Amino acid sequence: MKKTLITLTLIAILTACKPAAPAFRLTEIETAQMMDERNFIGKTTVLNFWYPSCPGCVKEMPQLINLHNQYANNPNFQTIAISLNLNSEAEVKAYIQQYKLPFAVAYDKDKKAQTAYNVTLAPMTFLVDKNGKIAKQYLGEPEWTELQGEIERLLK
Repeated sequence: MKKTLITLTLIAILTACKPAAPAFRLTEIETAQMMDERNFIGKTTVLNFWYPSCPGCVKEMPQLINLHNQYANNPNFQTIAISLNLNSEAEVKAYIQQYKLPFAVAYDKDKKAQTAYNVTLAPMTFLVDKNGKIAKQYLGEPEWTELQGEIERLLK
């Protein structure tokens, strides 16, 4: 009983120590709907910062699409991509259409989300839990099997 109480206390402390996902407000390119950090509540979210002329971003995009498609039918999961303003919005729209990106994409014209998340290099991916807390962050291409395991854990 004592061990269980200690374990539960440690889990509660570690959960409370996770930082909240920073505030941002952007428009989703395809639907023109506003997106912000409140979109994370109730869902496990893969938040990916990228841009079309980034070689690493382009390399990882098929994997990100596959990951999204694996969980697309789960109402408690979502993928959100935020394009840095290193390409024009027109170039981002063309990329979305050419590769038929199946998830929400926003364009960070004023670098507000980039600044809020302290993104200095791309690709950069954040895994956000259903409480809007950052569970994990990945600089560069994530190890996909490990990321999938983290998603599975958070969806339980």
